[in-house]
Amino acid sequence: MDRIDNVDLRDALREIARLNTYFYLDGDLSISIEQMERAAKINDYADKTLIWVSYPSGIDCYPEREVFQKDTRGYNGVIYHGNGTEHELKRAYAVDVHSIANDRVQGSLYEIDIKGYAQNVKDNAVPSDSIRIYVDDPHGAGQQIVMPKEEFNRRYPLDLVKMAYWRNEPESPEALKAVIDNIWNNERDGKYEPASMWAHTDKLYSSRFEYHADKLIEALGNHQEPNSPDKRSFTTVLDGRIAYAFDPELLRRLLEALPFDNAVFTVNKNQPNMNLVVPRDEVLELRRGLAEKSEEMGNPEKPEKAEKPSLLATLEVNEKKSKEQFGQKSEPGKDAPKKTKEEETI
Repeated sequence: MDRIDNVDLRDALREIARLNTYFYLDGDLSISIEQMERAAKINDYADKTLIWVSYPSGIDCYPEREVFQKDTRGYNGVIYHGNGTEHELKRAYAVDVHSIANDRVQGSLYEIDIKGYAQNVKDNAVPSDSIRIYVDDPHGAGQQIVMPKEEFNRRYPLDLVKMAYWRNEPESPEALKAVIDNIWNNERDGKYEPASMWAHTDKLYSSRFEYHADKLIEALGNHQEPNSPDKRSFTTVLDGRIAYAFDPELLRRLLEALPFDNAVFTVNKNQPNMNLVVPRDEVLELRRGLAEKSEEMGNPEKPEKAEKPSLLATLEVNEKKSKEQFGQKSEPGKDAPKKTKEEETI
């Protein structure tokens, strides 16, 4: 997992979200940046780490101290993202906010496996029993009020509309501090690979197309026979969310990620979706190649049916297997460069 140090969080997170969030990007991103601006101005270090999640239909951002308190918005949000489908389409980071100066919010990003992180939250979150209200100043100065959750839920928002900010408080502050300290000491500090923002986003850019290409190939596999009207091609629908977000240049990049030479995207009138169309022979050739590879990988694990032979017989069998496995060169798989067709349109 990557760690990107000392970046302008506005620019860095916008670049990540641009690759991964197709709807509500600007609004949700602005809200999360406002949270980071507040975190940069407060003195309590426990409030300076935020969990930021980008996914196709939006962006969520939660204080990590809230995430590890049960039945809070942060806890429920992280559990939802961790238990949901399409983990590959979610990019999650622990955002360590450092400071704000010259209209730049400085900080570091720690890449997170949201599924594993959510399990950690589920296993180690502590009870939350009260709410701290910052009456005058959202950055921690001025008057503060602490009240039980039940009272807060009963009164909010009727007579608390003037509050500047509020946050959840744990039943045991010491237990919460121990949980978060353990994350930093045993999972983040010294165990992440430092990376540049450029290298990290380049990796995300490539994995985005690989993910969608794999999904399209999987969908093609649902058809045993060509399913186009003329029965000469295999076809499947490209997810409407993706079709909406991908411009022609991105669609060309997606075609390049597919193991086909003559695949095209087509659009039917009066239909919101886009179809991938692949010639029959290319799909069948891919399936044959995958079947052969699967068979080759499975052969070494096949159990011997005969009784245990003598030592000499065992040596002879091993020598024969070695010659069969390494003595002949296998036929090269299909690895031809993709054909370029200037006249091809999407």
